[in-house]
Amino acid sequence: MIPAKEAKEMLYRMLSENFVSLQEIPRTPDHAPSRTFYLYAVNVPSCARMLLQRCYKSVANLMERRQHETRENKRLLEKSQRVEAILGSMLATGAERAQLQEVEEMITAPERLQLDGLKRSVNKIDASENQVDETIFVLESFIESTVRRP
Repeated sequence: MIPAKEAKEMLYRMLSENFVSLQEIPRTPDHAPSRTFYLYAVNVPSCARMLLQRCYKSVANLMERRQHETRENKRLLEKSQRVEAILGSMLATGAERAQLQEVEEMITAPERLQLDGLKRSVNKIDASENQVDETIFVLESFIESTVRRP
């Protein structure tokens, strides 16, 4: 069990974000807080729809972030693609190792570090997007299964 203080904080946070609703049941007509029961309820389909909307927003943010990262490093990505294309054509024609080394050195060490960092961040964004997509699938399946059909 969690401490009462932490539970109250979590409950009030969920209440403020509309995950739970509050119903007051007074024991006396004056609605005094000390003589009132407070019942918290969860509307599960509504919560699932809210979470689904948040997931859609997350996917949109991730897509926007990926575009931003690639836009910011467009020149470096194009240079890397050109070098890879040159290396591929040289390997196909049977170029010497010294020539291949010279072409590989067209990308400097700082550029290579920046390119590796970009690839790592884009991979993390892709993994995050896949996780959110799975969550969307689960939520959509849940919502579809709980909808009453006539």
